[in-house]
Amino acid sequence: MVVIPDRASQRNNSQIIPLSRPRIERAVDCDGFYVLRDDHGWLVGDRRQALRDFAGLVDSERWGRA
Repeated sequence: MVVIPDRASQRNNSQIIPLSRPRIERAVDCDGFYVLRDDHGWLVGDRRQALRDFAGLVDSERWGRA
């Protein structure tokens, strides 16, 4: 059996940065929903708008553009 050494960690000097996923939470102090991303978020009036904003965040992260 031939063992091929993994030298990727030696060659690549990169770090993996864990990013939190955007999420939607129901607001407890009013009738809206919060769309949260990392340490900031915004309040929207209904769940459909929250889902549209969430989809926009996911697309911008996936494709690298807004």
